[in-house]
Amino acid sequence: MNDDELVRRFDDGTLDSFPHELHVRLAQAKLARMPEADALESIRSGIRRMAGNSGKYHDTRTVAWFRLIAAGVPHDQLMRRDLLDDYYSSETLELGRESFVEPDLQPLSPTS
Repeated sequence: MNDDELVRRFDDGTLDSFPHELHVRLAQAKLARMPEADALESIRSGIRRMAGNSGKYHDTRTVAWFRLIAAGVPHDQLMRRDLLDDYYSSETLELGRESFVEPDLQPLSPTS
C-alpha cells in the first residue's frame, strides 16, 4: 500500500492491522501533507479511535514517537521498538498513559 492509501485507510478506520512500521510511515506521510500540529492531532485522534475502550492508547508513547519522527531521527533508529527507553524511565513512561509527559532521561529533540 502506498502512503496515500495508508493515510486514507487510517483516516477511514479501515486498516486491517497497524504494526510499528506503519505507525512510522503514517507519521511521515502526515507530516508531508499537513502542518506538524495538525498531523499530531490527526494521529492522536485516529489511534484513540482505533484503540476504543481497550486501554491500549498511550498518549506519551504516541506523542514521543511522533516528535522523534518529526525531528528526523534516522529510520534505523525509528525501527527500534525500544527507542523510547533511551528517553524515558519505565516509571515516567507509565505516568503518561492519559496525557503526554516529557522524558526524564534525555530530551526528545533539541527543541524539547
